[in-house]
Amino acid sequence: MKLEKVEKVTNLKYLNMYVATYKDEKSQKLYNFCSRREENALTLHGNSAVDGVRIVPYLKKDNKLFVVLIKEFRYPLNTYIYSTPAGLIDAGETPKQAAIRELEEEIGATVIKIESTLHPCFTSAGMSDETLECFEAEVVMNKSQKLDPNEDISAFLVELNELPIFIKTHQFGMQSALQLQAFYYKNKK
Repeated sequence: MKLEKVEKVTNLKYLNMYVATYKDEKSQKLYNFCSRREENALTLHGNSAVDGVRIVPYLKKDNKLFVVLIKEFRYPLNTYIYSTPAGLIDAGETPKQAAIRELEEEIGATVIKIESTLHPCFTSAGMSDETLECFEAEVVMNKSQKLDPNEDISAFLVELNELPIFIKTHQFGMQSALQLQAFYYKNKK
């Protein structure tokens, strides 16, 4: 398969549609995909930038481990879902800096300790070249949220032992659910 050309179809702030033209020995193939990147920075041109971060924030209280979850209105779904804090990396930020900023903005937390738990991975390789790096962060909830006008997010605590049932009985995005399950199995006693 040889990439012949890429054409940007939309020109929006956060997400755009592209059409890639490929050719093999038999035919020409068109493939539609979305990207947060400009044409010259697309993964299919060999660029490996990280687009965003997803974080499992946790805290210890009364000898128990709690995870900080968010309930967020998601416009494409027209409903609220449960999740872990996440967001895009701003220009000039490292993934770690973005994770710390997102925790402050979305849940009003100060980070005590943070670690990368999964190198950047594609979020939906059949649809987009978006990549996320995953983190776990011990936090203190001591600030007010700093939400963008289009964000509707509330933060709350779930005790680690209650996490599997909570995931099974509430609507989650797949990435958050899997990241939370990994955190649970890593930390359960």
